[in-house]
Amino acid sequence: MLKNQFFFVFFLFAGISSVHAQDWQSPDNNTSLEHFPVKFVDDLPHLFIAENIAPFAVGTASAAFDWVVLDEQNSLAASLDNWSYHSLWDLGDFYGEGWIEGLGAVGSWSIGAFTDNLRLQEFGRDASESLIESTILVTGLKYAVGRERPDGSNNQSFPSGHTITAFCFAPIVQKYWGWGTGVTAYALGTVTALARVAGYHHYLSDTIASATLGIIIGNSIVYAPKDVTVGVGPGQMELKLAFN
Repeated sequence: MLKNQFFFVFFLFAGISSVHAQDWQSPDNNTSLEHFPVKFVDDLPHLFIAENIAPFAVGTASAAFDWVVLDEQNSLAASLDNWSYHSLWDLGDFYGEGWIEGLGAVGSWSIGAFTDNLRLQEFGRDASESLIESTILVTGLKYAVGRERPDGSNNQSFPSGHTITAFCFAPIVQKYWGWGTGVTAYALGTVTALARVAGYHHYLSDTIASATLGIIIGNSIVYAPKDVTVGVGPGQMELKLAFN
């Protein structure tokens, strides 16, 4: 089963390089390792961009409601566990382990450098950045919040590392390779979130909050400022807006 899961995800990300990319260019085309820490720091303020307001508001409200109202019964976990989708939950657990996305990120960065494919390098760099930022955030929150898991195994239930890993990857896949591939990445993230609930590793609120944080991180990394150009000449004025 593990072998089948590996090949499924492998061919998914191998197919990324053959997908027709949408017309989008990263505002930072320096893909060197030396520049990576600079970009990492420069992207942190982008966590607060306007595009992240809606996901933050909806995700926070949903997670808070579930935590207060529904988590005590945790009926969703029992329902999911009773469904005959255990292979799907196994895939979700496997996909969210992180090394799959890490392999796709570092592999894309390396292959892009070897083949002189700038877009593939930028994708790998940005995907790597999202994974590192997510790991730092989720580790700090786990120890700061100290929420007990539904199975009682430890006090690191909030947030879900598997879920944030899956969802931080999705906005970057979508930005570079279009919604066709992006929807697949978001679907895999959703399966991962449900798998963590079905296995009693997390409450639903843990996974909702993690998906929210992952999307916010991914959006911040591929954020490109809107370009506004105003041209004025004799008897004419030209306004150009470029939305990235």
